[in-house]
Amino acid sequence: MLVIEGELDRPRSIDPTELRRLPGQIDEVSALVPGRDGSAVWLRDLLAQCGLKRSARFATLASGDGKFAISVPLQPLLERAMLVYRKGDAPLPVAKGGPVRLLLTGKVECEAPEIDACAMVKGLGRIRVTAEREPDVGHVHH
Repeated sequence: MLVIEGELDRPRSIDPTELRRLPGQIDEVSALVPGRDGSAVWLRDLLAQCGLKRSARFATLASGDGKFAISVPLQPLLERAMLVYRKGDAPLPVAKGGPVRLLLTGKVECEAPEIDACAMVKGLGRIRVTAEREPDVGHVHH
């Protein structure tokens, strides 16, 4: 289950299989992120259904096991982030970062100042939209 909470009008939990019914489907992510495969949905379309509040400035992306979380500016996520949830006709396997993995389009560098490769969270379990940056877990900003 993917939990979406925080500075939203309609927080929700969504089963990865339900992502298939959302608008903004990406049939094959390899067209946008070479070397990756699977089907995805734009994060912005999911958050639009939840109703972003004016105070929403950051998003904390947390793994389902609670061992990793990173707080990043919301705007680049809205522009570049997709949630990969399916490979072929099957759910995205854990070995590929499933059941939900966040990917970013465009050039992604490690330790970039605004949003880096660490935002591409495997096994994504929670997205918390916040007004302020939250502490990271299992990751150190440089």
